[in-house]
Amino acid sequence: MSKDTAQLKKDFIYVPTLNLYFSKKEISFGTTWYETNKLLQSQGSKMPTIPEYLEFLKHLKNSKNQEEIGIYREIIEPGSFFRGEWLDAVFNVKNNKNYINYNHILDSNGNLIPKNSEILDEETLMKDKKISLENWLENPTKQGLPTKNVELGNLYYWYPRGYNNSVARLVANSAFTYLSCGANPSNLNLKVRAIKKGRF
Repeated sequence: MSKDTAQLKKDFIYVPTLNLYFSKKEISFGTTWYETNKLLQSQGSKMPTIPEYLEFLKHLKNSKNQEEIGIYREIIEPGSFFRGEWLDAVFNVKNNKNYINYNHILDSNGNLIPKNSEILDEETLMKDKKISLENWLENPTKQGLPTKNVELGNLYYWYPRGYNNSVARLVANSAFTYLSCGANPSNLNLKVRAIKKGRF
């Protein structure tokens, strides 16, 4: 094993169900959602989609590794400081239909283009609600969002708004944890967890 490969394995967590590696530490570029996504891809990484991030959380939650369990708690439990991570999902409205755009890639002109642009699943919960994190992890829509029949819990969920180009983020602060699907992509305070494909 090369020195670079050993370092990568040290800094990333492998999720076998996805064949993806997730960085143990969040990365902060101090830039917008769009610029963060571009910078990640210029470094050979990408931003996780909502379903990918859910699978990562499930992996951490069910892990026997104490470091991974600690990362899970750091992500989902309220604490003394603000933590927020961008997710690869942009929401907008076309022809009076709510869309989710994800799996963004850079085109030849350096523009971010979604490989997937879909009408929101009809089972998507479209109202603000305190939901069960565990139930969301086990029973999301195919696009990774909470369903209409998601159970009550302690995770705040803010549904995709009707205005164009809001983005997804998962945030924990001193009081509560929330999934926001109406976040401003220009917010500069969010971090991101880089993911890489395949085995090192």
